Amino acid sequence: MQVQLFRINGEKVNINVTSFVEARGIVCNMHENAIAELVSLNDGSYFLVDEEGKLKNYPINKIATNMAHLSEAIYPHDCIVGDVILINDMNEFEELPYE
Repeated sequence: MQVQLFRINGEKVNINVTSFVEARGIVCNMHENAIAELVSLNDGSYFLVDEEGKLKNYPINKIATNMAHLSEAIYPHDCIVGDVILINDMNEFEELPYE
């Protein structure tokens, strides 16, 4: 599945993910059994983020934070941290194998 990776350095990269575990590993920095969370944007797309990214002291992802604020997906004082994956087709994402 083709997705966009938004890195904390501002870089946007198109990548291919073949499983949920692979996608989770990318946003959770390969921490085993880490918890990934979906953030719903108002255009029907989603960010896959590390749910515990703030506890892990990941840097703020300015691009993802701005997009989330524009979508009113997070509180005005909140932010998105770490590298995130932008998912445009949730049906295709849900059909990915777990591993």
